[in-house]
Amino acid sequence: CYCTREELAESREKQAREGKNPKYDRHCLNLSEEEKKRYEAEGREPVIRLKIPAKEITFDDLLRGEVTFDGGLLSDFVIMKSDGIPTYNYAVVIDDALMKITDVMRGDDHISNTPKQILIYESLGFTIPKFAHIPMIMGQDHTRLSKRHGATSVMEYKRMGYIPEAVVNYIAHLGWSSGDEREIFTKEELIKEFSLDKISKHAAVFSMEKLNWFNSEYLKNMPIDSLTKMLLPFLEENNYIKKEDLSPAKLKWLKKW
Repeated sequence: CYCTREELAESREKQAREGKNPKYDRHCLNLSEEEKKRYEAEGREPVIRLKIPAKEITFDDLLRGEVTFDGGLLSDFVIMKSDGIPTYNYAVVIDDALMKITDVMRGDDHISNTPKQILIYESLGFTIPKFAHIPMIMGQDHTRLSKRHGATSVMEYKRMGYIPEAVVNYIAHLGWSSGDEREIFTKEELIKEFSLDKISKHAAVFSMEKLNWFNSEYLKNMPIDSLTKMLLPFLEENNYIKKEDLSPAKLKWLKKW
């Protein structure tokens, strides 16, 4: 496809005025070699689109059941940009297929990508994996989770003093329940207890207060040697101690403190 952004926008606007579903009008579908050369002489660099068949695209979501999209309403989407870089939907299918991924679990904001990816799987003759779309995690104001709701990276939580096991334990409870009131689980117990039928179809709410509770519970039960080892970098960073001056006697005192 050699269409410019302006030409694509004009086409969509025209379709909207006519009461049609705005999508790619396949202007470049049957270009002659002469037309291609003319566009290239103008300096246009083509993108590659996947032609979507006018059929229903259906998959069985492991959480939601049968989901169907009308291919006739979807637009022929770009799989390769003009600079030769593949788009997300194309790259992720190739990546997952070559890694022999059998089950794809992701946020439900990706559900609209699934019919496109299924068509790519079919076009390339790859086995289509199973899909499960999990509700998004929201902030306490029920908007999409962002930096204003708290730390945004695993390493940032580590720098703030959160224990990995506590973070994993808390995140596991966002949208999932074991079926009873128990909250503290080891990683092995979470693996054993987890099943898709226990995942809620409603968005979970991330709470720093609840994460702090999980972290405090893990800190209370942490062996003194492990707790001391974890605390030393924080004490050193804030100039409470100097590592080179930490004698066995001082370390013993620190553990008691």
